[in-house]
Amino acid sequence: MTGLLSETIGELLHKRAVLTPNGAGICYQDRCYSWKEADEISDFWAADFIRRGISRGKHVALWGINSPEWIMAYFAFMKSGAIVLPVNTCYKEQELNRVLKEGDADYLFYGKGCNNADYRPVISKAGLDCPDTFLKGIVSLDHLSCCGMGENREEEKRLLKDIEQNLSSKDTANILFTSGTSGVPKGVMLSHENMVNNSAEMVRSMHWNESDRMCLSVPLFHCFGITAGILSAVHAGAAIYINQYYKSIGVMENIQKNSCTILNGVPSMFLAMVKNSRRKEYDLSSLRSGIIAGSAIHPSDYLHICEELKMEHLQPSYGQTESSPAITITGYSDPICQKALTAGKKIPYTELRIWDEGKKRVAKTGSVGEIQSRGYHIMKGYYNKTNEAEVALDEEGWLHTGDCGYLDEHGYLYITGRKKEMIIRGGENIAPVEIENCILELPGIKDVKVIGVDAQVLQEEIAACIIMESGAEFSEERVKEHVRQNLADYKVPKYVYRFDSFPFNISGKVMVHELRQEVEKRLAKRG
Repeated sequence: MTGLLSETIGELLHKRAVLTPNGAGICYQDRCYSWKEADEISDFWAADFIRRGISRGKHVALWGINSPEWIMAYFAFMKSGAIVLPVNTCYKEQELNRVLKEGDADYLFYGKGCNNADYRPVISKAGLDCPDTFLKGIVSLDHLSCCGMGENREEEKRLLKDIEQNLSSKDTANILFTSGTSGVPKGVMLSHENMVNNSAEMVRSMHWNESDRMCLSVPLFHCFGITAGILSAVHAGAAIYINQYYKSIGVMENIQKNSCTILNGVPSMFLAMVKNSRRKEYDLSSLRSGIIAGSAIHPSDYLHICEELKMEHLQPSYGQTESSPAITITGYSDPICQKALTAGKKIPYTELRIWDEGKKRVAKTGSVGEIQSRGYHIMKGYYNKTNEAEVALDEEGWLHTGDCGYLDEHGYLYITGRKKEMIIRGGENIAPVEIENCILELPGIKDVKVIGVDAQVLQEEIAACIIMESGAEFSEERVKEHVRQNLADYKVPKYVYRFDSFPFNISGKVMVHELRQEVEKRLAKRG
């Protein structure tokens, strides 16, 4: 990559359609759209959206599992100048309502849920289809035709050209919701420039090109899925073979059937594959490379994955939604034993430092401090949350990641832990306080602390530690059921334990480390 790109996501797709018009672009089951077709279909949809009033600055929530329709709609919104709010496919009514309101959504476009679940009952239960709803429209992606091309292509082109002249790479492209330690979702505003350049750097680092075939199984409501997935494929001209959602067998079938060369994912995805008893039934020999990110991985687990999948170029990367997401990535030709230990070096055109909060200065080489990053990849801010943005982004433009680590003399980053108490389960960031607040709604509960405990495949499982009111009845199942009814399934605690008291420090804060040790002792007794 020579210099930074100043193009929108729509322009990026136009460019790809000119470079390799007939190259396989977006493929699912027996459907495969060339890059030219993807560009034309999204042009047609964009023109339709603009006529509906969905143009520059409008907020559109996009809710559904990975599909060609999701990707086409995404490109169309990018061309119309709308801002896309990708919605977590696991959300229930309460969570859906909250992010739509937090993000000032004007429209909701929805597809299918996991296992082809219908979202309409959820939308109705949330009261979003009432006459007095704040939404201007709710549209099913199924009602958008992939085949229907406008009769007047010239009129469409003129309409889009007028719109595109007013769009800028600095415009906000997405508002992506990420859980904060407060438990309130924060909408990370990322521009076209943020995401176009971060994905271009991934392609350069990964050596991806037009001969590659990407197995896309990372959810598209995550920044990782958009940037390392669809946008990287557009840059590289690589074909995308879609998995609707992650299931080990489905991913292995996709890789075998389509000779996929790229697989990106969070550590738990790769761990689930290598531990699957049926893995040997599938030919995965076409796999060459991929980015592994989203949470920390133990060196021995990383080496085991590389060995079992014969992936010499499975590259660890570190970042977060606020950085589009990549901050560092390991070198393509770095020795595998080094890749197992480090998150790599900072990406070009950015800065990285380790901050010693106690001494208010940059930490010495090898000294642990907070990881901070600055550059083109850093978010514009949190939507409607100026105070939170000022905490995360200082006046000099440094992003305070909340993670700790150190740099060696060669500039390699080593992650040592998280300042926050965030639980990362299967690549999902989970704010304990959200689950705690949900559990506290139940009668008879005096106090609750939710923590993460080590797990083999998902890396962390959720444990709820509960103190009951005097005389109140404790029910593990009642707690789980209440969370299940109100929050996404991945937030339901696997373990629920009763405590008489919590270990506190002198400032009155629960000592999470000691509490975790106690939970792990109980787990060990269970065998």
